[in-house]
Amino acid sequence: MSLSKVTNNSFDDINWLDHTDCDYIVKDQSIDAWRINISKNLSKLDYFAPLLNTAEIARGNKYYQTKDKNRFTISRGALRHILGLYLHLPPASIIFSTGINKKPFVENQSGIQFNISHSGDWILIAIAKSAIGVDVEFINPSFHFTDVLEDNFSIDEIKQIKDKSPIETFFKFWTRKESITKTTGKGLDENLKLIPATDGTHFVDSVIIDSIANLYISTFKLNTEYIGSIGSNSPTSNLRFWDY
Repeated sequence: MSLSKVTNNSFDDINWLDHTDCDYIVKDQSIDAWRINISKNLSKLDYFAPLLNTAEIARGNKYYQTKDKNRFTISRGALRHILGLYLHLPPASIIFSTGINKKPFVENQSGIQFNISHSGDWILIAIAKSAIGVDVEFINPSFHFTDVLEDNFSIDEIKQIKDKSPIETFFKFWTRKESITKTTGKGLDENLKLIPATDGTHFVDSVIIDSIANLYISTFKLNTEYIGSIGSNSPTSNLRFWDY
């Protein structure tokens, strides 16, 4: 059996930097995290919409509610804009494709990887040169999380969830598990409860996470109501946080 190391860390008091100060250069072993507030970017819809290709426009038009269509347009448009600056490409020229378990990547370039997640009024994007996965969740106080504990969390994780700020700890652990599966492209499956989410370093069968590489998970708040995690093969010391 081959073992992989998973290290989970939490970051407090994040300093979200203004996007105008970004150099749009991602170095080896570094990660750029971007938070995008949907409501604050509604004024940019007229800029984002022309960046989408025909398939994206058709997908957006399938949403029944205007708020969902706007979220999709902002999410896709902002992603194209941000990636275009890193890749020195016109945003509309970027070609997206999907790999294992529908993990997205940019087809017409090499060297940059990304991942994206959204929940409620926030979008989270991470940019790196190696495998990357992100998840953001609204810390919903009315969510009946106890219904999903037994199937998705270990005994120790369940104990910690019940003992420490239950709803926040639940979503912290959930974003960690999901960011790991998105990093490796494994996707959510029946092994979710075997993927470690508590703080610290863990050794896990590489088959469980579908990776022989060590993984580093960074968890942080986007604001008081949203929590996110980023999974990568890079240590978390070189992580920059940008406000779009």
